[in-house]
Amino acid sequence: MSALSKLIAVETKLFLREPVSLFFVFALPIGLMLVFGLPQRAGTAADTGQHAEQTFLPSLALALTIGMLALFTLPMALGIYRERRILRRLATTPVQPALLLVAQVVVNLVMGVLGAVVTSIAVRFLLDQPAPANLPGFVLAFLLGVACLFAVGLLIAALAPSARAAQSIGPALFFPLLFLAGAWLPRDRMPGALAAVADYSPLGATVDTIGAAWAGADPELPQLIALAVTAAVAALGATRFFRWE
Repeated sequence: MSALSKLIAVETKLFLREPVSLFFVFALPIGLMLVFGLPQRAGTAADTGQHAEQTFLPSLALALTIGMLALFTLPMALGIYRERRILRRLATTPVQPALLLVAQVVVNLVMGVLGAVVTSIAVRFLLDQPAPANLPGFVLAFLLGVACLFAVGLLIAALAPSARAAQSIGPALFFPLLFLAGAWLPRDRMPGALAAVADYSPLGATVDTIGAAWAGADPELPQLIALAVTAAVAALGATRFFRWE
């Protein structure tokens, strides 16, 4: 096995040993949909907001999975490795520390994809909803959402002075982004300026583009561009400021 494949295997084992991480990826999104989706499913079909709500819930659940991995798990893990000087020790071996970053991103990405698959299956059989109607648009929106949020997570890992700081910065950023995505207040009830910002925020744009593709429409191009630009800027910042020790 190559050094990278060995690191990926080790990081996968470590991830699977963390019940909290598994809860965030596989249980919490499904629980969110069941809590909010089943009562709504029991409502009447005449409810004019039903269709929008049905596409919003699974989209929010997928964005929640990506966001938890990107802003909670990834920065904290890299912060712990830096504090324990694991990255510095790797720099003295033939295995470059950058491979550990790649392994972390790969493992979290794979878990995010698996979480998305599980969530989509749950949507189909528990809430009796069809699969995403615009599959190419769904894949594009999902991948851009992953790239955007993971790049932000890597930027947090680069800038946080310690693992404890990374553990605090991630949630401090995640919950405002979740609010902007419309988790607690629908965006059509937000003030105009705030709603405009929310539409192009990382989670807001991810929820909207995934939801549009799920319903069979084309994701909005400006929101896709916003995700791509945020991913590029955050990735450049993470590359510039990342510290190995």
